[in-house]
Amino acid sequence: MGTANGDATTNTHEDDLLNLPKDYRPYERIEPVPKPGFPHHLYPRWIGHKFSPDGQILPYPGNGVLSPLDPTSALHRSLQALLSDLQQQDFASLYTFLPPSSWHMTTYEGISDQIRLRDAWPADLPLTSSLKACHAHVATRLADLEHGLGAAVQMNVAGLEPLAEGIALKLVPATSEGERALRDLRDRLSQRLGMRHPGHADYSFHMGLGYLLRHLSDEEEARIARFLQGWHAKLPAFFELGVPEYCVYDDMYSFRRVFYLE
Repeated sequence: MGTANGDATTNTHEDDLLNLPKDYRPYERIEPVPKPGFPHHLYPRWIGHKFSPDGQILPYPGNGVLSPLDPTSALHRSLQALLSDLQQQDFASLYTFLPPSSWHMTTYEGISDQIRLRDAWPADLPLTSSLKACHAHVATRLADLEHGLGAAVQMNVAGLEPLAEGIALKLVPATSEGERALRDLRDRLSQRLGMRHPGHADYSFHMGLGYLLRHLSDEEEARIARFLQGWHAKLPAFFELGVPEYCVYDDMYSFRRVFYLE
C-alpha cells in the first residue's frame, strides 16, 4: 500500500512539472504562478494569465512604475504603421496585439495580484493584503521618491524582438549616464519597497506590442524575424519617454496614472 501511494504522489508531482510553461525560469525572472488545470505547457508564458488562448483579454491587476510613449511622437506614429502592417499579415492570428494607448516602457515591474510571492511583494506588507491596500501602500512609499532622470528619458530602439511570448521593441538608454540613472532608479525603487524581483540587475528594457498565442515553429519564427528586421530600419532610432509614473492597472489594455515620480 505504501509503495502504491508513493508512486501516485510521484506521478502527480511529475504531471505538475510537465504542465509548466516552456522555458520556465522562476529564479531568473518574474514568472506567472501556474493555474491548476490549465495546460500551460501548450502555450507561451502569459497565456492563461493575461490573455486566453483565443486572445481575449483577462483580468491581470497590479501596479508598477511606467514611462508611457508620447502619442504625438514620431515613434508612436511609426509603431501605428507597424501595427497596421502586422494586422494584415497571415501570421497575425498567432498574436493578440496591445492598443496604442497602452504602449509604455516598464521602468520597474511593481506587483501583480496573481503573483503573491515574497520577492515580488512589498516586504512589510502581508501576502494576504488586499490589492487596494497594496496600491495604497506602494503609493505611500513612493510619494516622495525622486526619479533623478531629468525632464525626459532618452532611449534608443535597439531592435524588434520576436520574443518567445510576443513582439516587443528592445530599448536601451541613449547614454551611459542614462543607463546608470535608470538602473539606479530601479535599485532605489526596489529598496524603498523592500522587494527585489528575480533578474532585477539584468532586466532588459522593452516596449511590448503584442502577445504570442501559441509556440512558433522554426520556420514561422524565422519568417516573423525577417519581417520585423525589415521594419526596424523604418523606426526612429532615438526617442524620448516622459517622466516615470506610478500606475495601477486591471489588465494589459489600460494603465492609470496615480502620480508622476518627483
